[in-house]
Amino acid sequence: MRIFIYKTLLFLLIGVMTVGIAKTVDADDTVDCNYMPNIERFAICSVYNKWGYGNINSFKYIVNKESGWNPEAQNPHSTAYGLMQFLDSTWKLTSYEKTSDPKEQILAGIQYIELVYGTPNKAKQKHTRSNWY
Repeated sequence: MRIFIYKTLLFLLIGVMTVGIAKTVDADDTVDCNYMPNIERFAICSVYNKWGYGNINSFKYIVNKESGWNPEAQNPHSTAYGLMQFLDSTWKLTSYEKTSDPKEQILAGIQYIELVYGTPNKAKQKHTRSNWY
């Protein structure tokens, strides 16, 4: 019985502490993605900040198909490079320089998708039709 009481008190204490520090995210809020522990989480966070939850899976689909999340992926037959497999000419459409930094590649990918397709969902539609976006 004593252990049950201790566990119940601990559960209640954790619940009160969580409620005290929890914050809901409004539609206009953005989350600081720079502290995400890996590149996929950084990408999910960044896409969420830009378009919300509804486009995350499409963005992940594109990166999976293009590079398998390898920021140094290089197509041996073209200049396609990185997570998004940008050609040298694609990099020039963004405000980013060609880089091996995966976070910069994600941000460039977000910028490119917004410029050309509007959303990752529309970019995925293009990719599923032609195997490129």
